[in-house]
Amino acid sequence: MDYIKDAFGRMNLRQIRSFFLYGTDDFAEEAQPYRDTLKKESDPIYKRLESLYPDGPELDKATADLSQALTAYEYVYMELGMKAGARLLYQLLLTDDQ
Repeated sequence: MDYIKDAFGRMNLRQIRSFFLYGTDDFAEEAQPYRDTLKKESDPIYKRLESLYPDGPELDKATADLSQALTAYEYVYMELGMKAGARLLYQLLLTDDQ
């Protein structure tokens, strides 16, 4: 088994993301475009909200609350990703291998 070749095969954003977030491999079958992934994964919760809140104003309020929560996650994880990238770059460029 060629461990070096195997390591390079796993060096992609999906694998690195999964390792950083969960400490595991990414077990998704196939990568999809971001737009498709977001649509596919968000449709169920929006359909559930529509069934719970058939009234327009209540549905708008519920989706606004959900959007606010998801935006907070987005901000936090974007900053964490930027910090992780900066630390990796720092280690790659400015530290010596001991």
